[in-house]
Amino acid sequence: MCRYQVHSQHIQHDNTVYFSKTAIFIGCMGPMRRAFWAVFVGLATASACVWSQNTIYLLGEVHDNPAVHSERMGLIENLVSKNFRPVIAMEQFDRENQALLNQAMSSCKTSDCVVQKVGGRGWEWHFYKPVIDIAIKHGLTLIAANLSSKDAMSIAIHGFGSTLSAETQHEFNLDKPLDKDLFQKQKQAIDEGHCHALPPSAFKGMVNAQVARDVWMAKTIRENAANGLILLAGNGHVRKDIGVYRWLSSTERARTEVIAYTEDHGDTLKEPGASLYDRTFRLKPFERDDPCKAFTGKSKRQT
Repeated sequence: MCRYQVHSQHIQHDNTVYFSKTAIFIGCMGPMRRAFWAVFVGLATASACVWSQNTIYLLGEVHDNPAVHSERMGLIENLVSKNFRPVIAMEQFDRENQALLNQAMSSCKTSDCVVQKVGGRGWEWHFYKPVIDIAIKHGLTLIAANLSSKDAMSIAIHGFGSTLSAETQHEFNLDKPLDKDLFQKQKQAIDEGHCHALPPSAFKGMVNAQVARDVWMAKTIRENAANGLILLAGNGHVRKDIGVYRWLSSTERARTEVIAYTEDHGDTLKEPGASLYDRTFRLKPFERDDPCKAFTGKSKRQT
């Protein structure tokens, strides 16, 4: 009698991954053939494990989508199961809280304890507790990778020098005018993200703040990624054209994989091009109130 084994399958097209189920025909293989495939799969897994040991993963997210967090967590668990022991840098923790985060990770036994000691406002921490738990279980280092809202606001008003050192500015060329293409693309992303409701005077400061966050995350990677690193941040931060990846060196880029976790709205022609990410996982949209109503009082899809 022939048997089938059902597995989850990621169907990839143009670097975009969709989800379905597939049945693998296994039952009619003889013992020798099954043994061959077992060895083949084992070798492939071992190769992937070696390949990933110093890889830098930039993993995006839609902040409030449970399916996105679940799918991304699956990847993290899979990597760790292959003895990958990365540093995990998180947008959700602000840089000035690194000492508190270190203390919490050394003394706490659960993610609840860590979040109670260090977790700030504005994040749905239940999405990030599994990441913290896996870090506690395997002794992984967590890095607070973000600028605080206070620092970002200071940069928006007073410029990069208000919170970034002269050395950091020089290292990332922030002591020179921003590239015009970078500025325009960041401006466009911010404008769309705020439903075209911002006054023109707001963009320079907001672009500077966004760039500063990306630069600080890149600096965090540079200082902590010798043995592999996972960055958890919004999809905008991990874009290859204007996000963190842009600020990495060519050597760092060579061992970096950028993965976006987005929502499948069926408008594939409007999705960012494949050049923005190495892979894109498109998942079921999360039902939420229209965010544009908070800015304009009108639905985002109204014209």
